[in-house]
Amino acid sequence: MSKKVVVIGSTNVDKVLNVDKYALPGETLAVENHQESHGGGKGANQAIAAARSGADTTFITKLGDDEDAKFMIEGFKKDGMNIDSVITTQARQTGQAYITVDSTGQNSIYVYGGANMSMTPADVDQHEDAIKNADRAIAQLEIPVPTIIEAFKIAKKNEVQTILNPAPAKKLPEELLQLTDIITPNETEAEALTGIKVIDDDSMMKNAEYFFKLGIRMVIITVGDKGSFYATPASHAFIPAFKVKAVDTTAAGDTFIGALASRLDLNSANIRDAMLYANHASSLTVQVAGAQNSIPYEKDVLDVISKTSKTKEAIEKEKKQAAEYAAAQVPNHIVLGLGSGSTAAYFVKAINERIKKEGLDIQCVATSVGTEKLAESLGMPMLDVNTIDRVDLTVDGADAVDDKLNGIKGGGAALLFEKLVATMSDKNIWIVDSTKYHKTLAGQKLPVEVIPFGGMGVFRYLNEAGYKPEFRFRDDGDILQTDSGNYLIDITIPDDADLAKLAHNLKNYTGVVEHGLFLNICDQLIIGGDKVRVIDRPKEETKK
Repeated sequence: MSKKVVVIGSTNVDKVLNVDKYALPGETLAVENHQESHGGGKGANQAIAAARSGADTTFITKLGDDEDAKFMIEGFKKDGMNIDSVITTQARQTGQAYITVDSTGQNSIYVYGGANMSMTPADVDQHEDAIKNADRAIAQLEIPVPTIIEAFKIAKKNEVQTILNPAPAKKLPEELLQLTDIITPNETEAEALTGIKVIDDDSMMKNAEYFFKLGIRMVIITVGDKGSFYATPASHAFIPAFKVKAVDTTAAGDTFIGALASRLDLNSANIRDAMLYANHASSLTVQVAGAQNSIPYEKDVLDVISKTSKTKEAIEKEKKQAAEYAAAQVPNHIVLGLGSGSTAAYFVKAINERIKKEGLDIQCVATSVGTEKLAESLGMPMLDVNTIDRVDLTVDGADAVDDKLNGIKGGGAALLFEKLVATMSDKNIWIVDSTKYHKTLAGQKLPVEVIPFGGMGVFRYLNEAGYKPEFRFRDDGDILQTDSGNYLIDITIPDDADLAKLAHNLKNYTGVVEHGLFLNICDQLIIGGDKVRVIDRPKEETKK
């Protein structure tokens, strides 16, 4: 049954300008695109997101008596929203937002409140029925706070769930927070309200506890492209985002909230599924320029969820096919290096079956703590890497491989140990699914392992060099540490990168322990599929 959602909030017409980069103070830059107009406003965005995801949506908003208002109302009608509670005033123009978006998809926004800021508690009172007949009411901070308080008072009186999106960030009266059931700040907004900086799982929990003391039942903190965190007094978890190439993040947060409101049960029993749906919706939004035109419909989100599920099954099948093919080729009487990651795990299980079934004399060396635990749990004969000088063969996975058999490893945070074993090996075989094979490594994420002490210095160097660095975090929001206790910074390989030069520069920068570029190491690539593909490195090419 569709959720009945009422949104009390702002409507803006967004004036959007796309630029390559932001101008510095006093700098003038030429741009290739003219400014475009799109529907926007946090309230309107959230209402549209809820409606497009199947919620029975009513919107309480205030518009000017102008062409922008007519433009917006037509859009509301097309999305099947109830617009009986849209208020018109001749005293103010419809709200406007001036948005600049750079080439990475990041945005800066300046808002003229207009009619939004003339919305009064009396306006809300005139549409009390729209609130009391809903399942949940959503509000943001682009309308006056006293108006939101009045709306939430009506909601609480009628046992309607209240969701507050405290954006734009500002200090709020406790009266409003005490009327809120669910609060949905991003990390910046959470800090503005609580004074607690969001840096990891522990700090997000401390933020949640601050809100719990005010009577708020659920806290959801969105953390950009990393994902979102939820907490109730009984449970909490971090739900990772889906990795996509962002074009414009303008309406991502609003899409998340509207989509979540369309899916979340009133008792919140399905919170994980609802947040996963909302994450999928947001991932679609950021791939399209603009605000409301980028908000996906329910069918689009469900299609992506369905395709993702099917794709995952197909990929896992290819991983297993590659692993089993490689296991069948392993000779007897050798020291075998066992790689790390999900594809390598299939290989470990497959070669273990051969060892036991055929009584093979194979001793193994692990490239990560995780692989070692798996192998030991299977009863495989293991060697300490410090007791040997060489490895006959290592079979490992890879995150990306180009047509020269150069690759990237480290997605599983084991790149240092993987490279140590690989360089000790007489032969290296990589096993991958078909999504990992590329013509070039340009544009791929490359992990760089750094020591924690001074890690920010390395981050600044990588940022200044244009590599778009990002620290790697665990699913619970804490910073990820490798098996050797170091941090990982993921960078993006430029289109024109000289891989050998990049590898040299990274390796020689103080604070860098190792990087995930594996150049001239792979001797044979096995790509899974119904017909397994095997690619050998040309014999004339020697390892460096």
